Amino acid sequence: MSTAAPEAGPATVQLRFADHDGQPLLAAIAPAGSRLIDVVRELARQGRLTLQWRCAQGTCGTCLVHLEHAGSGQPLQLTPMERNVLVRHGHLPAAANLTQIDEKQTPRLACHVRCSADLLIYIQKE
Repeated sequence: MSTAAPEAGPATVQLRFADHDGQPLLAAIAPAGSRLIDVVRELARQGRLTLQWRCAQGTCGTCLVHLEHAGSGQPLQLTPMERNVLVRHGHLPAAANLTQIDEKQTPRLACHVRCSADLLIYIQKE
């Protein structure tokens, strides 16, 4: 029997923001497990990032992002709320399943994303 402690995940993750053309905008560090919208709100308050957000609760759909990370290409389980908001705003078809492929083309809402790994976040230019 092993008495070694389980490996802990990283305490922080690297976030790189780019526009949809891939032009770098900003790099930041976030606590692992934090919500992406919380990081975005702080960067916006500092005047460092211009991603729009309104409710931070997952219902308005203004914090639309696209992501790439080491786990891209794997199945992703959207919450029913995130899926419904993305459908309502026309970012997913009405028949979209909760399970999507986690890739750059998959729309996400920053308020539903946990920063569990280093992320490349594509945002809309204003």
